[in-house]
Amino acid sequence: MKTLGYLRVSHLESLNGTSLETQEKRIKNYCELQEFSLDDVVQEVVSGATEFRKRTALKEKVDKMKRGDRLVVSRLDRLSRSTLHTLQFVNECKLKGIEIHITDLGCVTNGGVGQIVFNVLSCLAETERINISERIKASKHFAKKERKYLGGALEFGYSKDDNGKLIPNEKEFVILQSMMNLRTQGLGYRKIAEEILKKFGRKIHYTQVHKIINREHNQTLLEVA
Repeated sequence: MKTLGYLRVSHLESLNGTSLETQEKRIKNYCELQEFSLDDVVQEVVSGATEFRKRTALKEKVDKMKRGDRLVVSRLDRLSRSTLHTLQFVNECKLKGIEIHITDLGCVTNGGVGQIVFNVLSCLAETERINISERIKASKHFAKKERKYLGGALEFGYSKDDNGKLIPNEKEFVILQSMMNLRTQGLGYRKIAEEILKKFGRKIHYTQVHKIINREHNQTLLEVA
């Protein structure tokens, strides 16, 4: 029987310095307590919501595991943050005779209290993930309403000030206002793109012109024009 340790951090956690060493230490301590010989350790930088079959490193190792082998994880959320994916994976391992051990729960594939607690905590882990996702969406929504820079490429016509708020970019805003004026004159987006190229020497694809003009916060400019 072989024992495999599994370590996981998300891309964001890897940037924040979440420790793989801490996970490995917990797994080693658990194996020592259970008198297991830890034969191998695999680690991945992947989201906890990613399906197990799409986790290259883990899938490769689990596919080679045999009946009686063990997979040890430091915490439930290191295994997955999706209740559905977690339960499917655990059930597949159970059918193959592979034991799943979580250091603070014990074996969760042999029935009993450990598996009951595991099922409950799986639901709680996904609830937490959903709540975090909703909070992030809400924060972005309010930041967008307040015209705050959210990262990535800056929106055409705007720059960011020292407080991270979007303010008109002097050069691009003139072009933006010209787009709005041309639109009020009844010109189509393709024609507007051509006129902007002639007048300012700025090449902007007509699909991008459509996107810029129809942004909600630019509609006030259209009304003024």
